[in-house]
Amino acid sequence: KALSQVLFLTPHLPAFFLRHRLRSHVLEIRNLDRAMLRLGLGQMSEEELKAACYLRGLNSTHLGMSECRAWLEQWLGLSCKLQASEASLLANSMVLLSLNYVRAKE
Repeated sequence: KALSQVLFLTPHLPAFFLRHRLRSHVLEIRNLDRAMLRLGLGQMSEEELKAACYLRGLNSTHLGMSECRAWLEQWLGLSCKLQASEASLLANSMVLLSLNYVRAKE
């Protein structure tokens, strides 16, 4: 539900439009991930790290900079290995990685 709000997806839209919008957002995040990997996480401020985590579905309000960086490293490891044709796998990974992050539940 929270991820739907981040990606501006509402259940009132037709299914075709939702699929198209979700795929578009996921591919945009994938492109941002590749740029972030080239830049390096060490150059990002704490605010930028938290915003990057939030955009990828992780509630980072109670996480420190090192925890955000560690989660993003895991995320980038997965995201940058996937092809554009695997956008649905990346979307499902957003949900699984953010819900199963131990510190995010506290």
